[in-house]
Amino acid sequence: MSLTKLAEVSSTNTWLKERCGELSHGDAVTALRQTEGRGRIGHEWLGHDGMLPLSVLLKDVPEPDTLTLRASLAVCRALEPVVGTELAIKWPNDIILHGHKLCGILCESVMKCDSRCIICGVGVNLSQPAQYFVDAGIPHGGSLLSLNGIQADRDALAQQLTELIAEYSRTGFNEVIEEYRRRCVTLGREVRLLGNTERTAYALDIAQDGALICRDSDGEFNVNSGEVSVRGLMDYI
Repeated sequence: MSLTKLAEVSSTNTWLKERCGELSHGDAVTALRQTEGRGRIGHEWLGHDGMLPLSVLLKDVPEPDTLTLRASLAVCRALEPVVGTELAIKWPNDIILHGHKLCGILCESVMKCDSRCIICGVGVNLSQPAQYFVDAGIPHGGSLLSLNGIQADRDALAQQLTELIAEYSRTGFNEVIEEYRRRCVTLGREVRLLGNTERTAYALDIAQDGALICRDSDGEFNVNSGEVSVRGLMDYI
């Protein structure tokens, strides 16, 4: 398991995609600056030295459909010794500190790799000031510095994230689903499901395959993480 540290990269996920055949399970890359990163559903995610972009190569992953949720738990476990408080998750993959998004996760399959490869990309907000998120039009965002006054050890955090993500990639979701449910701030709320059309529903539970179980006037239904974004009725959460 190796961790490559770069000054600048177009995307840490792309860097691993181009080298997946020559790298091993758990190998990872991070950079001080990321110029062409993206998040879920095509959202742009750029990185400068106030952020920590990290991607981990995972091979022959069991239960790939729940990897993003398991990776969310790994990220919480890695960050909590730094922040000194328990973190929450907004389904499926946003890490929440004091009601703000601290970190996002994007898992992508690699089709050209010989084995079944998935790249898990993580973006942690380290040291941007609060005004950065206001100016960027993402007032629900926050960093370790702006939310908790913490200056994190970038290299140590990258190493811990890499190790725990690799570990949780081998863990069955049934082993950690209760922890995920406990941390998930989406459950027990009225939410807006933003896809091709907007739909309002009550978030009931997490299914064994990682789907969000919802209910509206037509009854219960499952929502797949690749289909929609979830927002609270009045706010980001």
